[in-house]
Amino acid sequence: MAWIQQTDKRVLAGGGLALLLLLGGGGYYFLNSAKIDDSDQQVTADCVPSTTVDVKDTDFTIGDKNAPVTLVEYMSQTCSHCAEFRKEELPKIEDTFVKTGKLRVVIREMHRNNVDVAASVLGRCLPREAFLPFTDMLLLEQQTWMMREDNDIVAGLREMARRAGMSSTDFDTCLKKQDLATQLAKESNAAAKTYCITGTPTLLLNGKKIEGMGTALEELDKSIRGELKKAGVAEPPAMPVDAATAPADGAAAPADGAAAPAAPADGAAAPTAPAATPAPAATPAPAVAPAAPAGKKPGK
Repeated sequence: MAWIQQTDKRVLAGGGLALLLLLGGGGYYFLNSAKIDDSDQQVTADCVPSTTVDVKDTDFTIGDKNAPVTLVEYMSQTCSHCAEFRKEELPKIEDTFVKTGKLRVVIREMHRNNVDVAASVLGRCLPREAFLPFTDMLLLEQQTWMMREDNDIVAGLREMARRAGMSSTDFDTCLKKQDLATQLAKESNAAAKTYCITGTPTLLLNGKKIEGMGTALEELDKSIRGELKKAGVAEPPAMPVDAATAPADGAAAPADGAAAPAAPADGAAAPTAPAATPAPAATPAPAVAPAAPAGKKPGK
Protein backbone atom coordinates (compact mmCIF):
# COMPACT_ATOMS: atom_id res chain seq x y z
CA MET A 1 0.00 0.00 0.00
CA ALA A 2 1.39 3.39 -0.91
CA TRP A 3 2.94 5.34 1.94
CA ILE A 4 1.31 8.59 0.94
CA GLN A 5 -2.14 6.98 1.06
CA GLN A 6 -1.80 6.27 4.77
CA THR A 7 -0.59 9.70 5.82
CA ASP A 8 -2.09 10.97 9.08
CA LYS A 9 -5.20 12.90 8.00
CA ARG A 10 -4.01 15.83 10.09
CA VAL A 11 -1.09 16.18 7.70
CA LEU A 12 -3.44 16.61 4.77
CA ALA A 13 -6.26 18.48 6.50
CA GLY A 14 -6.14 21.99 5.09
CA GLY A 15 -2.90 21.17 3.35
CA GLY A 16 -3.72 18.80 0.51
CA LEU A 17 -2.97 21.42 -2.13
CA ALA A 18 0.34 22.23 -0.55
CA LEU A 19 1.30 18.58 -0.57
CA LEU A 20 0.58 18.42 -4.28
CA LEU A 21 2.74 21.49 -4.80
CA LEU A 22 5.56 19.83 -2.92
CA LEU A 23 5.21 16.65 -4.94
CA GLY A 24 5.06 18.24 -8.34
CA GLY A 25 6.09 21.87 -8.22
CA GLY A 26 9.27 23.88 -8.42
CA GLY A 27 11.29 21.13 -10.08
CA TYR A 28 11.90 19.45 -6.74
CA TYR A 29 13.09 15.86 -6.60
CA PHE A 30 9.55 14.53 -5.96
CA LEU A 31 8.63 15.29 -9.57
CA ASN A 32 10.83 12.50 -10.91
CA SER A 33 11.19 10.35 -7.82
CA ALA A 34 12.86 7.03 -8.50
CA LYS A 35 10.92 3.90 -7.66
CA ILE A 36 11.96 2.21 -4.44
CA ASP A 37 12.22 -1.57 -4.30
CA ASP A 38 8.84 -2.98 -3.19
CA SER A 39 10.60 -5.63 -1.11
CA ASP A 40 11.54 -2.93 1.39
CA GLN A 41 8.06 -1.49 1.70
CA GLN A 42 6.04 -3.98 3.70
CA VAL A 43 6.08 -4.94 7.39
CA THR A 44 4.37 -8.31 7.53
CA ALA A 45 2.16 -9.55 10.35
CA ASP A 46 4.71 -12.24 11.29
CA CYS A 47 7.58 -9.74 11.48
CA VAL A 48 10.04 -10.43 14.32
CA PRO A 49 11.91 -7.26 15.35
CA SER A 50 15.66 -7.33 15.64
CA THR A 51 16.99 -6.74 19.15
CA THR A 52 20.36 -5.46 17.96
CA VAL A 53 20.89 -1.75 17.39
CA ASP A 54 24.15 -0.46 15.98
CA VAL A 55 24.63 3.24 16.63
CA LYS A 56 26.68 4.74 13.81
CA ASP A 57 28.79 7.85 13.57
CA THR A 58 26.19 9.26 11.19
CA ASP A 59 23.43 8.98 13.81
CA PHE A 60 22.20 12.08 15.60
CA THR A 61 22.56 11.52 19.32
CA ILE A 62 21.93 13.26 22.63
CA GLY A 63 24.02 12.41 25.70
CA ASP A 64 27.14 10.46 26.59
CA LYS A 65 28.09 7.86 23.99
CA ASN A 66 29.28 5.65 26.87
CA ALA A 67 25.96 5.78 28.74
CA PRO A 68 24.88 2.30 29.92
CA VAL A 69 21.41 2.55 28.32
CA THR A 70 20.55 3.59 24.77
CA LEU A 71 17.11 4.78 23.66
CA VAL A 72 16.49 5.01 19.91
CA GLU A 73 13.47 7.02 18.81
CA TYR A 74 12.04 6.54 15.33
CA MET A 75 10.06 9.69 14.63
CA SER A 76 8.36 11.57 11.82
CA GLN A 77 8.46 15.34 11.40
CA THR A 78 4.77 15.39 10.44
CA CYS A 79 3.60 13.05 13.23
CA SER A 80 1.49 14.81 15.86
CA HIS A 81 2.26 12.16 18.49
CA CYS A 82 5.98 12.64 17.86
CA ALA A 83 5.50 16.35 18.47
CA GLU A 84 3.74 15.58 21.75
CA PHE A 85 6.52 13.20 22.78
CA ARG A 86 9.11 15.88 22.00
CA LYS A 87 7.23 18.55 23.95
CA GLU A 88 5.97 16.62 26.95
CA GLU A 89 8.15 13.60 27.58
CA LEU A 90 11.61 13.80 26.05
CA PRO A 91 12.68 16.90 28.05
CA LYS A 92 11.87 15.08 31.33
CA ILE A 93 13.68 11.95 30.19
CA GLU A 94 16.68 14.11 29.32
CA ASP A 95 16.64 15.89 32.70
CA THR A 96 16.43 12.64 34.67
CA PHE A 97 18.59 10.24 32.68
CA VAL A 98 20.59 11.97 29.93
CA LYS A 99 22.02 14.80 32.02
CA THR A 100 23.06 12.30 34.69
CA GLY A 101 24.99 10.22 32.15
CA LYS A 102 22.70 7.20 32.42
CA LEU A 103 21.07 7.36 28.99
CA ARG A 104 21.97 8.17 25.40
CA VAL A 105 19.15 9.08 23.01
CA VAL A 106 19.42 8.42 19.28
CA ILE A 107 17.03 10.28 16.96
CA ARG A 108 16.17 8.54 13.69
CA GLU A 109 13.54 9.27 11.07
CA MET A 110 10.69 7.06 9.90
CA HIS A 111 9.23 8.63 6.76
CA ARG A 112 5.44 8.53 6.55
CA ASN A 113 5.12 10.74 3.47
CA ASN A 114 7.16 12.88 1.10
CA VAL A 115 6.93 15.91 3.38
CA ASP A 116 8.93 13.90 5.93
CA VAL A 117 11.50 13.11 3.25
CA ALA A 118 11.74 16.80 2.35
CA ALA A 119 12.27 17.73 6.01
CA SER A 120 14.98 15.06 6.33
CA VAL A 121 16.80 16.28 3.25
CA LEU A 122 16.62 19.90 4.39
CA GLY A 123 18.02 18.96 7.78
CA ARG A 124 21.03 17.38 6.11
CA CYS A 125 21.66 20.41 3.94
CA LEU A 126 22.27 22.37 7.13
CA PRO A 127 25.48 22.04 9.16
CA ARG A 128 25.43 18.77 11.09
CA GLU A 129 25.13 20.51 14.45
CA ALA A 130 21.98 22.27 13.21
CA PHE A 131 20.09 19.06 12.32
CA LEU A 132 18.60 18.32 15.75
CA PRO A 133 17.67 21.95 16.52
CA PHE A 134 15.99 22.17 13.10
CA THR A 135 14.10 18.91 13.69
CA ASP A 136 13.05 20.11 17.14
CA MET A 137 11.75 23.34 15.59
CA LEU A 138 9.69 21.40 13.04
CA LEU A 139 8.14 19.30 15.82
CA LEU A 140 7.58 22.10 18.31
CA GLU A 141 6.06 24.38 15.67
CA GLN A 142 4.33 21.70 13.64
CA GLN A 143 1.03 23.57 13.45
CA THR A 144 2.76 26.75 12.29
CA TRP A 145 4.36 25.38 9.13
CA MET A 146 1.94 22.54 8.33
CA MET A 147 -1.38 24.32 8.88
CA ARG A 148 -0.78 27.67 7.23
CA GLU A 149 -3.81 29.68 6.15
CA ASP A 150 -2.53 29.68 2.58
CA ASN A 151 -2.17 25.85 2.64
CA ASP A 152 1.41 26.13 1.35
CA ILE A 153 3.58 23.58 3.16
CA VAL A 154 6.48 24.42 0.86
CA ALA A 155 6.40 28.01 2.09
CA GLY A 156 6.16 26.71 5.64
CA LEU A 157 9.25 24.55 5.23
CA ARG A 158 11.06 27.41 3.50
CA GLU A 159 10.39 29.67 6.48
CA MET A 160 11.54 27.04 8.98
CA ALA A 161 14.72 26.50 6.94
CA ARG A 162 15.29 30.27 6.78
CA ARG A 163 15.07 30.47 10.55
CA ALA A 164 17.66 27.69 10.73
CA GLY A 165 20.04 29.77 8.58
CA MET A 166 19.31 28.48 5.07
CA SER A 167 18.89 30.91 2.18
CA SER A 168 15.97 30.63 -0.23
CA THR A 169 18.39 29.70 -3.03
CA ASP A 170 19.96 26.95 -0.94
CA PHE A 171 16.46 25.72 -0.06
CA ASP A 172 15.59 25.27 -3.74
CA THR A 173 18.92 23.59 -4.48
CA CYS A 174 18.57 21.25 -1.51
CA LEU A 175 15.11 20.02 -2.51
CA LYS A 176 16.47 18.86 -5.87
CA LYS A 177 18.81 16.30 -4.30
CA GLN A 178 17.15 13.19 -5.68
CA ASP A 179 19.96 10.81 -4.69
CA LEU A 180 19.86 11.92 -1.05
CA ALA A 181 16.06 11.66 -0.96
CA THR A 182 16.15 8.12 -2.35
CA GLN A 183 18.90 7.08 0.07
CA LEU A 184 17.00 8.38 3.10
CA ALA A 185 13.77 6.74 1.98
CA LYS A 186 15.53 3.39 1.54
CA GLU A 187 17.10 3.65 4.98
CA SER A 188 13.69 4.37 6.49
CA ASN A 189 12.16 1.39 4.68
CA ALA A 190 14.93 -0.93 5.83
CA ALA A 191 14.55 0.19 9.46
CA ALA A 192 10.78 -0.38 9.33
CA LYS A 193 11.37 -3.93 8.17
CA THR A 194 14.25 -4.63 10.58
CA TYR A 195 12.40 -3.43 13.69
CA CYS A 196 8.83 -4.13 12.54
CA ILE A 197 7.88 -0.47 12.89
CA THR A 198 4.22 0.22 12.15
CA GLY A 199 3.76 3.54 13.94
CA THR A 200 5.55 6.61 15.20
CA PRO A 201 6.98 7.25 17.63
CA THR A 202 8.52 3.81 18.09
CA LEU A 203 11.26 3.43 20.69
CA LEU A 204 14.03 0.86 20.98
CA LEU A 205 15.33 0.59 24.55
CA ASN A 206 18.64 -1.27 24.51
CA GLY A 207 17.30 -2.93 21.36
CA LYS A 208 13.87 -3.86 22.74
CA LYS A 209 10.99 -2.38 20.75
CA ILE A 210 8.40 -0.49 22.75
CA GLU A 211 5.41 1.44 21.44
CA GLY A 212 1.94 2.56 22.41
CA MET A 213 1.38 2.70 26.18
CA GLY A 214 4.99 1.63 26.70
CA THR A 215 6.09 5.08 25.56
CA ALA A 216 4.07 6.82 28.30
CA LEU A 217 6.39 8.73 30.61
CA GLU A 218 5.79 6.63 33.74
CA GLU A 219 6.20 3.35 31.86
CA LEU A 220 9.28 4.58 30.04
CA ASP A 221 10.79 5.75 33.33
CA LYS A 222 10.27 2.28 34.81
CA SER A 223 11.71 0.57 31.74
CA ILE A 224 14.86 2.70 31.75
CA ARG A 225 15.38 2.07 35.47
CA GLY A 226 14.94 -1.64 34.80
CA GLU A 227 17.75 -1.53 32.23
CA LEU A 228 19.98 0.36 34.66
CA LYS A 229 19.40 -2.32 37.30
CA LYS A 230 20.31 -5.04 34.80
CA ALA A 231 23.54 -3.19 34.08
CA GLY A 232 24.28 -2.81 37.79
CA VAL A 233 24.22 0.98 37.49
CA ALA A 234 22.86 3.22 40.25
CA GLU A 235 19.57 4.90 39.35
CA PRO A 236 19.20 8.68 39.34
CA PRO A 237 16.75 10.28 41.79
CA ALA A 238 13.10 9.56 41.14
CA MET A 239 11.39 11.74 38.59
CA PRO A 240 9.08 14.24 40.34
CA VAL A 241 5.51 12.98 40.40
CA ASP A 242 4.12 16.16 38.90
CA ALA A 243 6.63 15.99 36.04
CA ALA A 244 5.93 12.34 35.32
CA THR A 245 2.15 12.56 35.33
CA ALA A 246 1.16 16.14 34.57
CA PRO A 247 -1.76 16.30 32.10
CA ALA A 248 -1.65 18.52 29.02
CA ASP A 249 -3.13 21.53 30.81
CA GLY A 250 -0.21 21.56 33.22
CA ALA A 251 -2.07 20.47 36.37
CA ALA A 252 -0.13 17.83 38.29
CA ALA A 253 -1.62 14.36 38.70
CA PRO A 254 -0.50 11.68 41.18
CA ALA A 255 1.05 8.43 40.05
CA ASP A 256 -1.12 5.33 40.00
CA GLY A 257 -1.95 4.34 43.57
CA ALA A 258 -0.55 7.53 45.08
CA ALA A 259 -2.56 9.33 47.72
CA ALA A 260 -4.40 12.52 46.85
CA PRO A 261 -2.72 15.75 47.94
CA ALA A 262 -2.97 16.46 51.67
CA ALA A 263 -5.77 18.71 52.88
CA PRO A 264 -4.86 22.33 53.54
CA ALA A 265 -3.90 23.28 57.08
CA ASP A 266 -7.24 24.97 57.75
CA GLY A 267 -8.98 21.64 57.34
CA ALA A 268 -10.55 22.27 53.97
CA ALA A 269 -11.15 19.12 51.94
CA ALA A 270 -8.36 18.12 49.60
CA PRO A 271 -9.11 18.75 45.91
CA THR A 272 -9.82 15.79 43.73
CA ALA A 273 -6.68 14.68 41.92
CA PRO A 274 -7.03 14.57 38.12
CA ALA A 275 -6.36 11.31 36.36
CA ALA A 276 -3.05 10.79 34.61
CA THR A 277 -3.06 11.59 30.92
CA PRO A 278 -2.96 8.37 28.87
CA ALA A 279 -0.30 7.98 26.21
CA PRO A 280 -1.51 8.65 22.66
CA ALA A 281 -1.64 5.77 20.26
CA ALA A 282 1.20 5.61 17.78
CA THR A 283 0.61 7.26 14.44
CA PRO A 284 0.46 4.60 11.72
CA ALA A 285 3.69 4.51 9.75
CA PRO A 286 3.45 2.29 6.67
CA ALA A 287 6.46 1.83 4.41
CA VAL A 288 7.57 4.47 1.93
CA ALA A 289 6.41 4.31 -1.66
CA PRO A 290 7.54 6.53 -4.55
CA ALA A 291 6.05 9.99 -4.84
CA ALA A 292 2.83 10.54 -6.74
CA PRO A 293 3.29 11.75 -10.33
CA ALA A 294 3.12 15.49 -10.83
CA GLY A 295 -0.43 16.79 -10.79
CA LYS A 296 -1.88 13.57 -9.42
CA LYS A 297 -3.79 14.02 -6.18
CA PRO A 298 -2.47 11.74 -3.41
CA GLY A 299 -4.82 9.30 -1.77
CA LYS A 300 -6.43 10.23 1.55
